[in-house]
Amino acid sequence: MIIVTNGIDTINIDKKYLQKLDNGFLIKPEFDYWMVSLIIIVENGVITKIIKTLPYGERILNSFNNLDKNSNRVLLSNNEFSKFKKLYENMRNKDDLRKKVVIETVAHILAYLYYQAKYIEDNQETLMDELFEYEIPNIYNYKEYKNEIFRRTNEILKKEYL
Repeated sequence: MIIVTNGIDTINIDKKYLQKLDNGFLIKPEFDYWMVSLIIIVENGVITKIIKTLPYGERILNSFNNLDKNSNRVLLSNNEFSKFKKLYENMRNKDDLRKKVVIETVAHILAYLYYQAKYIEDNQETLMDELFEYEIPNIYNYKEYKNEIFRRTNEILKKEYL
């Protein structure tokens, strides 16, 4: 277990969420679509910092320096701890957000297509399975709706995620 603290609040990172690397440990997220990595850097047997990188360490996005260089506990400033805590909590989120979004999006599209075919066009032979199999992959003419997509995306971001 690795302890990350600001001296007031504490996060205990269980061993099951740590993957050994040559230079320390990778903090493993719940889901594989996580687009950044948190790596605990160990130098001379002591944790020196935690870095936030793009996958595979392509670029360092942020660095959280250990203020306590004499132990394996990570002491961060209040500001750095707040940022790290939010990242770590997001990594531990048990909800598969990507799956929810895909289901919600395709469900809205499929419901509209089914409604249009069955009720507006009065095509009673329409089967939802057929729409799902044959129509969904062909509806991604999204570029012509770019402005509307961006506008709705911003609304969703403000309401759901920010």
